[in-house]
Amino acid sequence: MGLAPEGYRRRLIEKELEDHLRAFGGVSIEGPMWCGKTWLGLNASESSFEIGRVDEYGQDNRELVDMNVRIAMEGKEPHLIDEWQEVPKLWDAVRSDLDLNPGKGRYILTGSSMPKPNKPLHSGTGRIKRLRMRTMSLYESGDSSGEVSLRDIIQGGAADVPCGKPDLGHLVDLTMSGGWPGNLDLPYADRVNSVRGYLESVVAKASELDGIHRKESNLWMTVRSLARNESILADVAKIHNDTGIPMGPDIPLILDERTSADRPPLSYDTVADYIDVLNRLYLTDDQPAFDPNLRSSVRVGKRIKRHLTDPSLAIAALNVGRDRLIKDPKTYGFLFEAMCERDLSIYARSFGAKQYHYRDDSGTEVDSIIEMPDGSWAAVEIKLGANRIEEGAGSLLDFRNRMERHGAGSLPCALCVVCGLADRAYMRDDGVYVVPITALGP
Repeated sequence: MGLAPEGYRRRLIEKELEDHLRAFGGVSIEGPMWCGKTWLGLNASESSFEIGRVDEYGQDNRELVDMNVRIAMEGKEPHLIDEWQEVPKLWDAVRSDLDLNPGKGRYILTGSSMPKPNKPLHSGTGRIKRLRMRTMSLYESGDSSGEVSLRDIIQGGAADVPCGKPDLGHLVDLTMSGGWPGNLDLPYADRVNSVRGYLESVVAKASELDGIHRKESNLWMTVRSLARNESILADVAKIHNDTGIPMGPDIPLILDERTSADRPPLSYDTVADYIDVLNRLYLTDDQPAFDPNLRSSVRVGKRIKRHLTDPSLAIAALNVGRDRLIKDPKTYGFLFEAMCERDLSIYARSFGAKQYHYRDDSGTEVDSIIEMPDGSWAAVEIKLGANRIEEGAGSLLDFRNRMERHGAGSLPCALCVVCGLADRAYMRDDGVYVVPITALGP
């Protein structure tokens, strides 16, 4: 079974897709353009229909389906309908067909944007399962050996693996290239140019989404603000204020609380609309806050941690080069954190876990919390340099002690420092794991 083209690389999300096809009549694979949704869907399909294709006679499939929606739905099942959102009424047509002709695993839909129709689409609850897809992790692209399993760490497994000499330049290259399947066979310079071209294309698409004209230069200001707040707790108000901060060699790439605008920002409502559009194009993928069920008066923060869907997009938006990132490890550290959190999210999801972040009113922070399906959870700190492993481990131990003192409903079952420039994976004497990101896998 499967129509995936030659060269398809297996994805960790495949099992989740298979599970959903056994339980639902249809699955909607959603995620940014070019992340691999179509090939994933083809790999699980027996027939397909591509909305965006034009036949040899110049006939546009979109126009055909707009006249007769059934054309897109004909074929051996599981049947893939690629980019269904181009003809939004397809959603209700598929949902209605599943009502009239119940069955499991009949349709696979893919979509790279969420339409905002004049009337609400039926949710599809019970018939169509939504499945969010991200770009490739380092393990999926072959840039991590995967010798150390995240699930094994959470479950208390041993880790003692030599990993070779780390290289900062190589990590920067991986972050700038991103997890885009179509880029994997390209030389490094071409990968970077491809990501920049991709971002230009998405911003142009955002400027016309829903048939509403939005000024591209203002959209770029919002995208750059999101990029400069990568891996930072930032609400819409902060993004709004940051649109007043210009770009330039003397302006910090990553913002902090002290950075202030020196020109009027875009209006709040405009920025809120732009962020909504970028969300519906799946250009963002934010990390929610974790609540450890404290029974004390400790106030746990609820703000999301901002991420573009791939850290390569933040670098492209900031228009920063490799040499500057290598010479500015503080700035690159935020982007490295974003790459690690992308991978942790993908690995966790492959075994039913979820990723969060933690921050409370005392300023105690944890970069990543991985919560297992049974409610157990692990705390992860992300550090670029091996010289910061001690700091990361100390923060995790202090965090666990704080949870215990303040009556957390549960304590972390594992503590781990994910590092960029460590040469081996091991467990410290204090029980904290240390794992290079290029050795981590699901």
